[in-house]
Amino acid sequence: MAFGQLYKATNNKEFADIAVETFQNILKRQGNPKGKYSKAYPGTRDLKNFALPMILCNLVLEIEHLLSPELVQDTITNGVHSVMDVFYRADLGLILENVKTDGSFSDSFEGRLVNPGHGIESMWFIMDLGKRAGNTELIKKAVDITINILEYSWDKEYGGIFYFMDIYGHPPLQLEWDQKLWWVHMETIVNLLKGFLLTGDERCWSWFEKVHAYTWSHFPDPENGEWYGYLNRQGKVLIPLKGGKWKGCFHVPRGLYQSWKTLEAIEEKQASIITL
Repeated sequence: MAFGQLYKATNNKEFADIAVETFQNILKRQGNPKGKYSKAYPGTRDLKNFALPMILCNLVLEIEHLLSPELVQDTITNGVHSVMDVFYRADLGLILENVKTDGSFSDSFEGRLVNPGHGIESMWFIMDLGKRAGNTELIKKAVDITINILEYSWDKEYGGIFYFMDIYGHPPLQLEWDQKLWWVHMETIVNLLKGFLLTGDERCWSWFEKVHAYTWSHFPDPENGEWYGYLNRQGKVLIPLKGGKWKGCFHVPRGLYQSWKTLEAIEEKQASIITL
């Protein structure tokens, strides 16, 4: 993604080659992303994870200018199918983090796992793809799924979005399940603004105001700037470090940029309606 943008900025073909080669390597390893570093023992609860197909739905658009139209369309088609038909469970209105290799449900810690942030982030990727294809039904479905995930994962006692959940309400394997994380809330804000822009669904704006209020009153450091990444369930700063292995300079600047441009588009849309 970064090298694709570097090529746009510099026109240096070396950066384009690195981006395309990396993308091709990712596609080659879809069936076994971790390779020899996988902790899974072959033949014992073989699962596939949501992270790769969901991120490909966004990555393919970021480097579309470097790929063939056929590869772009194939990646989009496969990505939308994986997200909306394999990992999304219509009977629950939720997106699973892991399924069996044949796409069926696994009644296990991993199979029951829901990562609300992943599901919500993926839905704005799907909205972007729906907009690109002029598919209003796909966009509307992404909005409906978003609202379902939020209603399920919002902490009604302390506010904020849970990090991990079990679809049956069993104790999650992840000890950090009840933490509130920066990226989850940032991606939710982006999603809700896009949903409101593309559909006018008032549920998106209502939830945006709720999530925005929680986010801006908890994550930014008012004295020294930047955002804290990890809060406990009650919303208190759990880890004061603002950078680490997982929290880098990505979600906040991307999210703020996306939010800014989407709010501008909402304002322009509303102004044009008033003019008419």
